[in-house]
Amino acid sequence: MVNTDFDPFQDRVARDIRNSLSTAFLAALKGRHTTPFEAAGRRLLQQEIAQGKRLYILDRLGRYRKCFADIQQKKMKTVLEQAFILWDEELFFEVHEILEGLWIEAEGRQKSALQGLIRAAGFYILMESGRRQGAEKMAARAVQALQTDLTALPYFPSPALLLAKLRDLDPVPPKLLMCKPS
Repeated sequence: MVNTDFDPFQDRVARDIRNSLSTAFLAALKGRHTTPFEAAGRRLLQQEIAQGKRLYILDRLGRYRKCFADIQQKKMKTVLEQAFILWDEELFFEVHEILEGLWIEAEGRQKSALQGLIRAAGFYILMESGRRQGAEKMAARAVQALQTDLTALPYFPSPALLLAKLRDLDPVPPKLLMCKPS
């Protein structure tokens, strides 16, 4: 669904809100305490902002709390494991951001596979904002990297499902952890 009230591609304030919240959330994951994103959310909500931006902040805070609790409960300590919790909560910008740090340090096939996951997240970011043409290109690049190098990642639930969704340009993101075989 396209949110016309919150467009970080066209609106600087929206972009700043998204980036500020995402940065604070990643700091919270790293420090294992919710204070960074809770404080960022409070600060942003105290500003005079449009209702669409306020709703985005409240939605993100709710999803951040859920992800944080899931990560703590499941004791998911690696960034890659945490990224899939965020994925299933459809926090694709945050998935992109958290995986970028791994990607920078990775090499070879692992770097390519991480880039594929980052591009897969990018596909859903673009679809969410109604940018179908760019999303199609992003999906093709993601599929190329993932089908070649996905076995290079130490943890990747439901890769076949993700590849199928990307190939079909399915706008409904797969729940990768929920579909993982036991």
